[in-house]
Amino acid sequence: MRAMVKTKQFDKHVALDEAMDLFWEKGYHATSIQDLVDRLGVNRQSLYDTYGGKDQLFMAALDRYRELQSGPLRRTLERDGPAAEVLRAFFDEMIDSLTGGDCKGCFMANTVTGLSGQDEEIFKVCSANHRQLETTLCGLLLRAQHAGEIPPERSVMPMARFLVNTMNGLSVTAKATRDKRVLKDVVEVALGALSL
Repeated sequence: MRAMVKTKQFDKHVALDEAMDLFWEKGYHATSIQDLVDRLGVNRQSLYDTYGGKDQLFMAALDRYRELQSGPLRRTLERDGPAAEVLRAFFDEMIDSLTGGDCKGCFMANTVTGLSGQDEEIFKVCSANHRQLETTLCGLLLRAQHAGEIPPERSVMPMARFLVNTMNGLSVTAKATRDKRVLKDVVEVALGALSL
């Protein structure tokens, strides 16, 4: 009778979070299958059987990042108070995150700048994330408009797009400087340009 081969069981969700962190730290191209096997503590076959390979695991990690970020982002931007205060608090949190100890930048922004022009599936995920951010910010700006903080004749969607662009710019700028004052200056100019 043949001995049964024991396969290592692992928690797919924990493994996905580990893979996300590794891709976030090293980037897609610098992360090898062996790096993933070592970090996740699984054998190659388990990795392929569960995720289908590096490309599919990266896409799953990107989706996981969006899932983890969307709730806190929405809660921050849906706080009560004037839009300018809500946005300043939001950008302060973002700057703290971008300049923190392990300062890996924003996983989505890193992916946009590094990969979205090379892969249609990655472009679609990045584009969906971009639209989600626009929609969330647009909701905040519409509430501000109804509260009289933004003139009724102004279109809020271009403003939301400008704020998403500011977010992306901060993510990139934070890779060149960890000086919070520099990043806060960008935010103040952006909010001033929108008269917020």
